[in-house]
Parts: sequence; C-alpha cells; structure tokens
Amino acid sequence: MFRLKTILPILLLVAVPAIAQDDPQWPSLNYLRSDYRESVIVAHVRVTQAEIVSRIPGYDDWRLVCEVVEPFKGKFQKGQTLTFYHGAEAGFKKELFLGEKIIFLHRNYHDQEKLWVYAVIENSTLPYNEDRVIKLRKIKRTARQKTAGKHGAAQVE
Repeated sequence: MFRLKTILPILLLVAVPAIAQDDPQWPSLNYLRSDYRESVIVAHVRVTQAEIVSRIPGYDDWRLVCEVVEPFKGKFQKGQTLTFYHGAEAGFKKELFLGEKIIFLHRNYHDQEKLWVYAVIENSTLPYNEDRVIKLRKIKRTARQKTAGKHGAAQVE
C-alpha cells in the first residue's frame, strides 16, 4: 500500500501533461498568451519540407520550410514561404514535422548557418486545431487594441 501511495502521484505527474496535449482545448488562453508575448512570429503554417541540417549526440537540428496559412504576429503574410529551425531529440521521424502546425518563433543565431534565423520556442509548436486558432485570433485582437490604445494616448498628450 505504501508503494502505491508513493508511485501514484508520480504516475499522475507524468500522465497529465501527455493527456493534456491530446486535449483539443489545451493549451489555455493564458498559456498561449505567454508564448505569444515571447515570440516575434506566431502563425498557422503548413510545413512542406523538413531536413536535418546538423547533429550532435542525442540531438538533431531540423530546417523546416512552410507556407503561412494565417499569420498572428510578425511581418509574414498569408501564402508566404518561411524557413525556420527546430531542435529535437534524435530519432524523430520527418513526418512528425510535416503538416499543419501552430508555430511560435524567436530570432536565434545559428552557428552552422552563421546568421540570424527563426527558431521555435522550446515546447511551443502545436498541431493545428480550430480551438487554438480561435484563441490566437483573440490574443491578436487584444494585442492590436492595446497597441492602438498606446498610440492614441500618446497623440492626446
């Protein structure tokens, strides 16, 4: 019985995040808002190409090419092509990176490319679903209203 009391909480801690990612309502609006603030680019994209560009033991660096389906933040427009990088544990299959995704990107210096590139914020790339897009549209509207309010207040003063 003692072992069950010890092991059960640990199993729950491991299982809950895995279950949450399968939940179409996850992540919450606040969680998405946090990643949105951290990002320079947020978009619904269709990833069409994925290739490993460098490896270190246990870790692969992927270069992904996508078409922007709907931009939420940043200077990309619908239909534009975007290249970004995604680090991952070694062993993931290419198919995992392809298809419709919600991405949160920041700028990062890429040693191999010797230039600044867009890279995913760790653990923020999500499979596309309508609930996430609805939440991101709301965040985008709110961010736009706050920006408009700041500019309007500056003009009044």
